[in-house]
Amino acid sequence: MNINSIKKLSGNIISLALFYFVFLCSEYMFDNRMAVFTDSNGVVMAQSFILGSSVPGFLSYYFIDRFCDRRSYNKKIILCISGVLSLICMIDIYLTGSYAGELLLGIILFIVLGYFGSLVHTQAALAVKRLDDGLNGITQLAGISYGIGILLQLVHNNLIADGMCQVIFLAAAMIIMTVFCAGSLCEVCGYLSSDGVSSVENTDTGSADKGYGYAPKKLGIILILIVFVMTFVFATLDNAVTLVHAAGSVDIGQWPRIILAYSGIVAGFLYSADDNRMMDFIMYIVLLLSTTCLIVISCGGPFMIGLIIFYLSAGFFSVYFASRFMIFACHTDKPALWAGMGRAVNNTAAVVVAGVSLYIMRAPQYVTMITGVLLFAVTSVIVFAYHEQLRRGDTEIYSSVASHNLDNVYRKRQAEDKAEITVHETVKMTDDELLELFVQEFHLTPREGEVLDYLLRSDESMQEVAKQLAVSRAALYRHIANMNEKTQTKARMGLVQFYYSWTREKQ
Repeated sequence: MNINSIKKLSGNIISLALFYFVFLCSEYMFDNRMAVFTDSNGVVMAQSFILGSSVPGFLSYYFIDRFCDRRSYNKKIILCISGVLSLICMIDIYLTGSYAGELLLGIILFIVLGYFGSLVHTQAALAVKRLDDGLNGITQLAGISYGIGILLQLVHNNLIADGMCQVIFLAAAMIIMTVFCAGSLCEVCGYLSSDGVSSVENTDTGSADKGYGYAPKKLGIILILIVFVMTFVFATLDNAVTLVHAAGSVDIGQWPRIILAYSGIVAGFLYSADDNRMMDFIMYIVLLLSTTCLIVISCGGPFMIGLIIFYLSAGFFSVYFASRFMIFACHTDKPALWAGMGRAVNNTAAVVVAGVSLYIMRAPQYVTMITGVLLFAVTSVIVFAYHEQLRRGDTEIYSSVASHNLDNVYRKRQAEDKAEITVHETVKMTDDELLELFVQEFHLTPREGEVLDYLLRSDESMQEVAKQLAVSRAALYRHIANMNEKTQTKARMGLVQFYYSWTREKQ
């Protein structure tokens, strides 16, 4: 993601960063308030309740989006009502003096924040998809936004002493996020059809740009399982930190938390390397480190060392599940449902394992060690199944192997078609004349004509073709998708075969 792309995505980066800040800081404020009315165990359980309540909020955005049926003014009304409701809950959480009142307000607040979460993740994912830089920019956007959000939380927790001033700071961030979201609603409404299918108008042709091929939903299910199991480890670590914080032993809002911000930013750029191909491997190594950290803490190891390791790994994990589902959302017909699913699954798992993780932290050491090893083994199996699914080539957007195999088949068929054309070649029209006539008849843009011309003359892989044409693979696939739509063909091979059959008829 270059400087120009960052400028274009600045609004999305700000809104996503503010969401992370508001969500995490509201959780922190809620924990501090609940600590007045209950013990550390009660704080952990109350935290699980509000995280669980955010899940319906994350899922509600998809249904609200469909209900509004592309009417941006309806969405803005709902957005403004949600923003006002969140502000009321934030202020009342600070002023309320009862356990039941705090819990109720926390549940309402996090339902609303869940709605905002899906909204900003969807807007960010589709904004990156509209660029020509490829979807690896999503991990960078998520990493930068997460890092900024954590740094804002650091400022909020450590540099603002007065409680009411903290609430005002949080409310101001919520207002700014609402304004940015409202400003982006028209763009999203133009990108999403009423049934949720991504369909942006191509500036060259005016035709709908379907972008990428649809990913099978079973990949999404496997992703849910991966994040769910990984969350078990990180939720247990998080609960261990929360227990210490609630007991007053360590204030987790102190400066070591800056490690979390830097790890998120670093994760975003590391994940984007080589078109996200190393993303899952990096996260797998981080999970191994986190599992080791869990065992060390449970065995009485130095808490601060464990805390630093937790922050390092938690930053990688947060960017992983957010960006992985945002990428997946861009390849489905329901991006509004899937874009925020990472946070929804993470919060769901945190609620489900809350009681179990508390037991693990207090169980004998051998129980914690066995649990950690089992979790790592289960995650390994699921990750293997996920990559096995990718290896089968169900969707070329995730698998370089699938694209390579497709190119091999194409080269063989292209050689056969060229040989056949040579036999029946006539002198009625030149190749350039045929290509020009084809472009005119099927209303291709000049750029699409250039791409088709190169595809007809090239035996190279898609990656090499994109390099020679000085475009990203994402842009190249979109040009081919547009030509497929205009010629009623499928994929690169079908387009080339159709062209040669069309030229035979013309000759």
